Amino acid sequence: MPEEYLLHTRRRADLLSYPCRMENGEFLFCLQGGVQLYINQQKYALAAGSVILVFPGQIVFYKDATDNLELAVFAFSAQFRHEIFYSLPSDKVSFLREHNYSSFQGEAWDGIRIHYLQLLQQKSADGGNVYQRELVIYCCRMLFYEICNQSERLYQQTKSNHLRWRLKDRFIALVIESFREERSVDYYADKLCVTTRHLSKTIQQTVGCTAKEWIDDYVILELKVTLHSTALSIQEIANRFNFPDQSYLGRYFKHHTGMSPTAYRGMSGKLQATSDEITKKRPYQNRF
Repeated sequence: MPEEYLLHTRRRADLLSYPCRMENGEFLFCLQGGVQLYINQQKYALAAGSVILVFPGQIVFYKDATDNLELAVFAFSAQFRHEIFYSLPSDKVSFLREHNYSSFQGEAWDGIRIHYLQLLQQKSADGGNVYQRELVIYCCRMLFYEICNQSERLYQQTKSNHLRWRLKDRFIALVIESFREERSVDYYADKLCVTTRHLSKTIQQTVGCTAKEWIDDYVILELKVTLHSTALSIQEIANRFNFPDQSYLGRYFKHHTGMSPTAYRGMSGKLQATSDEITKKRPYQNRF
């Protein structure tokens, strides 16, 4: 994306069929239809009225999109993200990174579409306004606070379990930071000053899988992105992820996916070619 920001429409045919790491950030507004969106393994069910914020560097994957899916997407560069967030409270930005989904209905959704989305469309297209950039930034900040407001309401409703959810957030952040060096539940439990049993129970209650399953699933997700997006050899990838050797990596990957790293790389290459062909035939629209 050469521009600092871009507003466009995304439909089912535009979705990538493999996980990818986001270079840019995005505000996603689901106008109609539905899709399952995974962000760093967290699953979100998007339907009409859903608004979600994706940060640069996060891994996303779309699944089970309906034929009538229509997303309004405001994409922005990593540098533009700093312009949006630099004056906002750091605790709010951190909170929204983990609680980035909101659902609006009725008049509240009409307000988001009319007061914010259409305004963002108008200002993004108003190249003759000398303050265009500043107006777009402030519109994004207003959206940020609307999502924060909805997210904090949900958080308050589950406040009785806030210690459990806080531990889950800390565990996930720590895994994302250290997964290349450490893949044992004992290590993360020790870092978080809890027992292995307590950590596993908490992750099962909040995420729906064991701590070990979450760690392995995230490692596999990162491996898939690396296999798809780089030309590193399998041995180089094994070194980067601190596996003992290429064979160990192959066994680990096949155990969790049912195929070898080489087979996955070949399959994802075919998917990329298909996706590129679709994009050429149907480029993103600059309206919604």
